[in-house]
Amino acid sequence: MTQSEIRMAQEQIQYEVRISPRSRNLRLSVQHDCSVRVTKPAYISEIVVEQFVAKHTDWILKRIDYIQKHPAPLLAHFSARDYRLHKEKARALVHERVYFFAEKPTCTFGSIRIGNQKSRWGSCSRRGNLNFNYKIVFLPKELQDYIVVHELCHLKEMNHSERFWAHVASEIPNWKQLKKELKKY
Repeated sequence: MTQSEIRMAQEQIQYEVRISPRSRNLRLSVQHDCSVRVTKPAYISEIVVEQFVAKHTDWILKRIDYIQKHPAPLLAHFSARDYRLHKEKARALVHERVYFFAEKPTCTFGSIRIGNQKSRWGSCSRRGNLNFNYKIVFLPKELQDYIVVHELCHLKEMNHSERFWAHVASEIPNWKQLKKELKKY
């Protein structure tokens, strides 16, 4: 990992370069703390990386501006240690809520997994396996229930059609409000 910077007109952009053995292309990201990261395969030179950053300066500045105007979600800054500490508590909570809402005999599912996803609260596989983010334990109860019901409804409808949302509404009538509130986290 190396630190570099580039000066474009009035702007000076500092960025971190990470080498990834799995990476096949250059990848540019702006983190929640407004730091800039370039991930690259080992064979790409620093000159090519600098040209890449220069080419995307406008995008970087717009992204930094957006992040500064829209603060990070409340639960964005957790670590792998937090995951280890709270995973089992999340598992217990999710199992309790899934079995509460899945009492109907028509609702069958596969396994329940707890993970540390970066951008999802939950998912449902085609095989009926339910996956939940461990950070669900830090949410208010009504948002926890919304996430659980949302994923259980995918067992009936593997999409976000009107029928899917009707299933959600049958258990969580104020789902639209909760969906908006969840974005804060």
